[in-house]
Amino acid sequence: MMRETFPYSHKISGDKIGSGQEVVLEPNKAELDRIAKAYELDGIRFLRAELALKPWHKAGIRVSGRLKAGLEQTCVVSLESFVSEIDEEIDRTFEPVSSRSRKPRDLNDDGEIEIDLETLDPPDVIVDGILDLGAVICEQLALVIDPFPKKPGVTFEAAVSGDEEEDEPAPSPFAALAKLKEDPKN
Repeated sequence: MMRETFPYSHKISGDKIGSGQEVVLEPNKAELDRIAKAYELDGIRFLRAELALKPWHKAGIRVSGRLKAGLEQTCVVSLESFVSEIDEEIDRTFEPVSSRSRKPRDLNDDGEIEIDLETLDPPDVIVDGILDLGAVICEQLALVIDPFPKKPGVTFEAAVSGDEEEDEPAPSPFAALAKLKEDPKN
């Protein structure tokens, strides 16, 4: 992760996890309000992350666990407020910034990096030896929020005005062009 601003922060030193560490994060009311505002939610009832931090390769860290949240959102169909529950798995790896360039085996014949979608994502970067678990939680939450939330059981019904006849087809957008072609004087 680069130096970005997230609405919630919980920083840990990368060299202090030892052989492993369990962390439970539950932002307070003010932090939940900042997160809700940042991601345009009506509110957040609860947010809890249970994370396991373990050493990964030489100097890296693997963060795995679960993120659970109750998000207050507005239904895009009925405009009613409702709570959507999130229960999402987190599995990310981090490593310190590397000064070495890409290995030639990472590049194809054209000098481009090839990415296999079936493999794990490449590790994120630990900046200055500090890992921000709050940023990890915010990123994961942002990925799972439904941008068009719909309250369970609500269906969309298109409005039909009484003036229109259902059997009459809609005029073609090319009808006006056809008239111009027939009468070139206009």
